[in-house]
Amino acid sequence: MTYDAKRRDRYRFAVAAVTGLATCAVAGATGAATGMAEAKTAREAAESAGKQAASPAAARPRRPRVKTLERPVKTEVVTRVVQVTVGGGEVSAPASTSTSSSTSSTSSSSSGSSSNGSSANSGPGGPAPQPAPPPPPPPADSSGS
Repeated sequence: MTYDAKRRDRYRFAVAAVTGLATCAVAGATGAATGMAEAKTAREAAESAGKQAASPAAARPRRPRVKTLERPVKTEVVTRVVQVTVGGGEVSAPASTSTSSSTSSTSSSSSGSSSNGSSANSGPGGPAPQPAPPPPPPPADSSGS
C-alpha cells in the first residue's frame, strides 16, 4: 500500500470534516449552556419581582434628592509684561518735516460745521512717504528628512 496524492487528499478532507463538526458541536453546546443560564436568571428575577410586588411600600423606589450649593469663587489675575524685539527692517526719518500754513483756514472757520477739515493739510508738502518693505520670511525648519 503506497501513500499517493489521492490518499493524501482523502485524509485532508477527513481532518477538515472532523474539525468542522467539532467546531459546530462546541458552538452549539456553548449556546445551549448560555440559554439555560439566562432562563434560570429570568425565572429567579420573576420570582423576586413577584415577592416585591406583594409589599406596596417597597414597590416604588425613592428618587435621591439633589442639592446644589453655591461655592465661593476665587479669581486670580496675573499681569505680565513681555518685551519682544523683532529684527529686520530699518527705521528712517519722515520724508518731510516742513509745516505749511493755509490762508483758506480763516474762510473755512467762518462757515462753521460745513468744513470737513480736508483743506487744513492740503498745502504743498511733497509726496506721501512710502511704507516700509515687509521683513524677510523666517527660515524654514529642517527636520532632517
